[in-house]
Amino acid sequence: MNEISYYDEFSVKFSSYLKTYLPQSYSVHFSCNKTLDNIIFDLEQQSGLSISDNDTYIPKLKVDIVFLISGDTLKPRLILIEAKYLNQLSLKDYSQLVGYLQVAKSIDFGLLLLIQKGLSVNKMSGDFQEIVRLKKLPMDWIINLKKSNEMYQFKTGIINYTPGNGIDWIDTKELNGISSFDDLAMLLTEPNAS
Repeated sequence: MNEISYYDEFSVKFSSYLKTYLPQSYSVHFSCNKTLDNIIFDLEQQSGLSISDNDTYIPKLKVDIVFLISGDTLKPRLILIEAKYLNQLSLKDYSQLVGYLQVAKSIDFGLLLLIQKGLSVNKMSGDFQEIVRLKKLPMDWIINLKKSNEMYQFKTGIINYTPGNGIDWIDTKELNGISSFDDLAMLLTEPNAS
């Protein structure tokens, strides 16, 4: 088994949990294991919404899971999930998530997902744990592209999923990261969010 075999199971559970934190008028859709342009197309078909302008370039990044959250008074919001089926997460796993978000530009939130393989007391490797403990991990990003005079932002978090069980959040509040479904729902329902 690899992480792909858990995408649907996790996505259904994550959607179900998230819906309980959002107003009833909000909807949650997801698409898995495709290039980002195909995922955006799939999410537009599921929701009946236009997520991106026709002239917006969507990179053909192969990504794991993307959620679309929409509501009556909200522009569609996207959450990218970078899934790893490991005993522990490392800094390189987080760097991959951030790299995808920097290239994608139109995704509001990114979550690094550890699909728990075996029983590990520590969900993060020693070097990754130290960076988090020392509060040296950037999780709330503003990217300024000088050449095109563009600016965009995204926020990240880290979650753990044990197959057949629940979803746990790694506490990254002190890093200004997303640390719970409450945090995520609050961010998703902010008025005039970009």
